[in-house]
Amino acid sequence: MTWLNPAAFAFLAAIPVILLLHSLRYRRRDVQVSTLFLWEQVMREAHGSLGLRRLIQNLPLILQILLALLITLALANPALTKSVKRSKDIVLVLDTSASMQTRTPQGTRFELAKQQALDVVQELPSGRQMAIIAAGRQPQVVTFYTDEKALLRQSISQMQVTDAPGNMREAVLLALSFTQGRITQEVVVIGDGAYQQLADLELPRSQIRHIQVAGGEDNVGIVRLAFRKVIQTEPRYEVLIAVKNFSAEPREVPLQLTLRRRSLLERQLKLEPGEETVVVTEIAGRLRGAAHAEILVEDALALDNHAYGVIAAQTQTWVLLVGQSNFFLEQLLTSIPGVQVNVAPDVSEDALPQLLEANHLMIFNGVQPPPLQRGRYLLINTVPHDPRLQADRVVQQPEVIDWERQHPLLQYVELTDVQIEESLALQPLDGVQSLIDGDGISLMSVIEEPSLRLVTLGFDLMRSDLPLRVAFPVLINNLLRWLHPEGEGAVAGQVQAGTPYPLFFETSVSEVSVQSPQGAERTYEVQSNPWLFSDAQQVGVYIFRYGESKRYLTVNLLDAAESDIAPAEALPTFAPSGSEAERQAMGVVQTPLWPYLLLLAMVAGFGEWLIWCRDW
Repeated sequence: MTWLNPAAFAFLAAIPVILLLHSLRYRRRDVQVSTLFLWEQVMREAHGSLGLRRLIQNLPLILQILLALLITLALANPALTKSVKRSKDIVLVLDTSASMQTRTPQGTRFELAKQQALDVVQELPSGRQMAIIAAGRQPQVVTFYTDEKALLRQSISQMQVTDAPGNMREAVLLALSFTQGRITQEVVVIGDGAYQQLADLELPRSQIRHIQVAGGEDNVGIVRLAFRKVIQTEPRYEVLIAVKNFSAEPREVPLQLTLRRRSLLERQLKLEPGEETVVVTEIAGRLRGAAHAEILVEDALALDNHAYGVIAAQTQTWVLLVGQSNFFLEQLLTSIPGVQVNVAPDVSEDALPQLLEANHLMIFNGVQPPPLQRGRYLLINTVPHDPRLQADRVVQQPEVIDWERQHPLLQYVELTDVQIEESLALQPLDGVQSLIDGDGISLMSVIEEPSLRLVTLGFDLMRSDLPLRVAFPVLINNLLRWLHPEGEGAVAGQVQAGTPYPLFFETSVSEVSVQSPQGAERTYEVQSNPWLFSDAQQVGVYIFRYGESKRYLTVNLLDAAESDIAPAEALPTFAPSGSEAERQAMGVVQTPLWPYLLLLAMVAGFGEWLIWCRDW
């Protein structure tokens, strides 16, 4: 029994008040009578019925105490509690990763998973709700909690499998955030069981139910593809292709590489179970176009039998290095393929326009540049003639406090504990963005305008340990890509399916036309530079067109974990499917007792009133 309002027991204090009132008696008077023998006779006759009379006389007191007690108990709101089993709300996680394209005798794994999901919707009890999450590269909420089965069926029917690797770990964690640990909610995961990301994840088994779809475990796939231009007099390219056998039996795999229907490579590979073979070869000649690597096998997953790479025309990037000599910077620039370096001690304002025509970008190292109105520049240990960015003093041993990790210039650049002897105290104003912050100053700032891109580094590289760190070549490569994006190199961009791709523009661009691998074209509005293309979901070659320019992007699976379509023998993270009784949560039902107590109080009150009326 549970008392929902225990504070009401304070009303029991009324019982002593009732007793006090009944203890009050009338004052007796002495009366003179002529004799006592008549009263003695009456007392003897009344002595036999004294107990009954006392009971009748005290009955109003008993009823009033009972009335106060019953009213107090009713106000305390007692309730009987009983444990019952209830059906749970469901968060459905449906695997949409590339491995779900695996073919089985009954259809693809994804088709089987969708049928299982529809069965879960059909079994959803009345009054229960369901949410749906797609477990692709990034988990996506398809439908939030709803009890409309028609809407749930429609959402499941419209879901599509992707060419991208899955991230079941993040999808399950997202689903558990919906349940918030409540036992009245359950996570149902439907997939093929190839979830290597969950090996070290501890989850509450009681809240997760796994429905596995299996079949079609024979697979051979391409797991790596790379092109590299060899720096020689004659144009040559190195090609690396890695093929792995994920089957339980040995396989003979024909491998071929073509470029515009021209055969570049043909090999016959023999692979033992679990074996990976790497093919490295050189191809001579000037190559340009989309290269297609393919293994000619019949297996359960056809997606990883293909991989693509694009070889574009070589673009030279001419860099003019002005000012003081810097060994580290010169060596790094000359080692980057496609980068040509010119050196000059100084640049006058009159010579600047001609040098802009001959060079893609300029680096001023320790020398004051002339007024800069257009072009691409990197300033090291100096400031431009621009009122928006000035340096009023020199700071000794400044400390890097923070930096803009998401900016294209500083992506993958780690600056923790960088040692700097001294730096100009850069003070950026409106129109200037600080990328590296010190204590009250900027160590690196950038000006970005349609006709001007200017990066200012406030300290001398030779008076810091930055050139000795891994971050230095990463930073310089980011600078080259940002200042001269069309000079990225001979090989076009390549990403894994589902990965966003940043596209850099040399001039102002308002829209981009994108052709998908299936030939469909779509126009996107560009609002930033670089522009992030996030629809690279299908394996193949994408073509970007803007103005007179054309760029290529190759999208591949190239994921050994996703190509390993054999499910794990045991999934300790998940609880088994269980029976219907196990899929029900224990709930508590409370039966209030105050109406019955109030009824008894009314009966006691009626009895006390009846006694008062009869004057017992």
